[in-house]
Amino acid sequence: MKTPPSLTLIATTLLLCGSCTVLAGEPPARPVLPDGASAKAAGKEALKAEVAKMEDAFCAMAKDRGILAAFEYFAAPDVAFVDTDPSKLRGLAAVRERMGPDQPGVSVNWSAMFTDVSDDGTLGYNWGRYEWRSPGPDGKERVRTGFFLTIWKRQPDGTWRYVMDNGAADKPAPPPKPEEKAKL
Repeated sequence: MKTPPSLTLIATTLLLCGSCTVLAGEPPARPVLPDGASAKAAGKEALKAEVAKMEDAFCAMAKDRGILAAFEYFAAPDVAFVDTDPSKLRGLAAVRERMGPDQPGVSVNWSAMFTDVSDDGTLGYNWGRYEWRSPGPDGKERVRTGFFLTIWKRQPDGTWRYVMDNGAADKPAPPPKPEEKAKL
């Protein structure tokens, strides 16, 4: 089917007018979101808030009831850790292998700095900073800090459970160079 010349002329005129507006420096009009798009964005923000709340509850339980209890409670049945060979250890066995029993004087505190969820609302993650305190061999408290990443998965009952947790310790500051030592 051939396009009528008048329709081609109108389309060309509209295209040229739009180009002139952009070339003139005026910003293009904002696209209008379909009715469901803003609701979807609001739903995604609500899911992010849920995941952030889970991370906060996870940390609070570690302080109140112990590190191992919190890691067991919030774990998904198929949880895995990169540092305990996920091809061999999954679930509570992986949690217990990685965390070990609670030790006197050991505490951990963390806080998410960023949270996001998948568009379909089935996976979420947080990353942020942690601080791990423990008695050193000399009896003085050791403090280790770093970044953590927790990956959360919505379970069939609607709850969020973590499926992977990982931390990366901050690297110690390099020793001063000989020329810098002379300045000290």
